[in-house]
Amino acid sequence: MTTEVKSTAAAGCGFREIRGLVTELSRRLDAHQRERIAELELTPTQAKALEELGEPKTARELAGVLCCEPPNVTYVISKLEKQGMVERQPHPLDGRAKQLVLTEAGRELRLDLLSRMGTASPLDHLSHAERAALRDDLLKALGRGGTPEG
Repeated sequence: MTTEVKSTAAAGCGFREIRGLVTELSRRLDAHQRERIAELELTPTQAKALEELGEPKTARELAGVLCCEPPNVTYVISKLEKQGMVERQPHPLDGRAKQLVLTEAGRELRLDLLSRMGTASPLDHLSHAERAALRDDLLKALGRGGTPEG
């Protein structure tokens, strides 16, 4: 093998493995999340909406966070509203807008969902310090530094 070929092989060493490991971890985390959501008989979008409604939001704000159109959010919220999980209330600062607020049952379901997501996770065997280091390394790899985001 020439020096140039060895150098190219060495440069690639680890990248394919890392990509494979990140993909495998992503698949495991996704499967874990889907299982926990299914236990609560929610759709993934309903679960994400519940997660994001820890603080009240307008349908437009929620659509932005969920990366979908407001009519899609309206459909999801209508289902959650029928189940008694969400209420539409007047926005305190904008009389024309409504904000989406979790009911007591919605807050309990959200806490249950968050608790289940953190139980038996593929990351459970890592210590808090190891998870923090992994987060920092992933943020660094994504070009976002090593500082945690909210």
